[in-house]
Amino acid sequence: MNYELYTVPKCDGCDDVKNFLNEKGVQYSVYNLREPEHKKYYGKIYSKIDGKLKRNVSDNLALLPLLVEVNENREVKRLAQRLEEITKLFD
Repeated sequence: MNYELYTVPKCDGCDDVKNFLNEKGVQYSVYNLREPEHKKYYGKIYSKIDGKLKRNVSDNLALLPLLVEVNENREVKRLAQRLEEITKLFD
């Protein structure tokens, strides 16, 4: 399985998740949603997970950070948002 972490710069929660994953020895790819190429990549996976995402009430955007577990065919197996949910994936 592969892990993809979707983040934005200057996001304390995103940094906390990166630290947690590093401590656990989890290999993952980081996608900064401020970069156009990464945003396009996120768009491809977004359509597969849209109904499962928790959103910010004020702007209806998906809450970040977002960790997605995909298989070699890029099928989404699991996802979690925010540190509390992400730590549960590795219990």
